[in-house]
Amino acid sequence: MEWIANNSGAIIALSTVVISLISLFVAVKALNTQREHNKLSVKPIAHFSKGDYENQIFVKVKNYGLGPLIIEEFNVSKEKCSFKRLVDSFDGLGALITWDTFTDDIEGRVLAPQNEFILIKASFTPDQDDIRKAIRESLANTTLTIKYKCIYDEVQPEVQEKLEWFARS
Repeated sequence: MEWIANNSGAIIALSTVVISLISLFVAVKALNTQREHNKLSVKPIAHFSKGDYENQIFVKVKNYGLGPLIIEEFNVSKEKCSFKRLVDSFDGLGALITWDTFTDDIEGRVLAPQNEFILIKASFTPDQDDIRKAIRESLANTTLTIKYKCIYDEVQPEVQEKLEWFARS
């Protein structure tokens, strides 16, 4: 007991250093956790949305994440051919209708959270059933690929979608 009483100043100083080091460790760990949380809280999530109705067909790319989706590369593949716009993959078929809308080259563009780019959208009258079927057949042989990154410049997993869904009866 006498040793503790004689060295109480040194014991207090040593205890202060140990507590400070523990506090520093906890602060660094909390900072790293907060940084990881910040990155995850603004992560973009790309998704291809498709619609095939009696009077309308559409294909969209949506950002279901909470952060901006920065498109680095977008590719449309069909029968060993590659295109930058989905509307270009229809050969001469695309000239037979008036598109409601379609999107030009989306590489380098930024898609805001909860927004979408309409890659193609077409409406049909009942007498255009043959054209609608031909467009469905063309889409069924098409694959879409998007490579993108987040605002922290981290490359996100590539999203690839085969549009074979349009081949159903």
